[in-house]
Amino acid sequence: MARKKTILKSHILDTAYDVVKTEGFEGFTARNIAKTMNCSTQPIYLEFKNMDDLKNELYIKIQEYLTETIFKQTHSEDPILNTCLNFIHFAKDEPIFFRALFLEDHLGPERMQNLPYEAMLDAFEQEEKTKGLSKAEQRKLFEKIWITVYGTAALLAQDLIKLDETLLNDNLTRTIKEASK
Repeated sequence: MARKKTILKSHILDTAYDVVKTEGFEGFTARNIAKTMNCSTQPIYLEFKNMDDLKNELYIKIQEYLTETIFKQTHSEDPILNTCLNFIHFAKDEPIFFRALFLEDHLGPERMQNLPYEAMLDAFEQEEKTKGLSKAEQRKLFEKIWITVYGTAALLAQDLIKLDETLLNDNLTRTIKEASK
């Protein structure tokens, strides 16, 4: 009788996700993931072709988390401001994870930048003043706003500034207003 699998692909993926979330990609090694699971590296390589294969599956899990959890939060009535605040609060609340995803180049900067861009496009479609913009106009508006958002998030994630919620809301509202002119 064959032995029943006790370590499933989903367990490995969940563990890899938790490792990156708490340790960053420095901990993303087969040996470290196996150690965290109290097993050898064999189950990892039975379920995934290689670590890049695991990393690609991890990206999908991260994409789902950001899309369904982080960018769905509500901080204000303005969907554009919400998207900005969600990204910044993610950097503040989960700095290790944020740095691993957005400040280090482990999953591809274009691929990672596309996640907040898509969230912002959804927000643009919810706002009357930005709903009718062309793709080029949306991209330009995103870039104008995102410089402030990304910079603020990066500074927070590195603990270089402290978050003053009122000042943050005022700055972002002003940035969005100026960029939308």
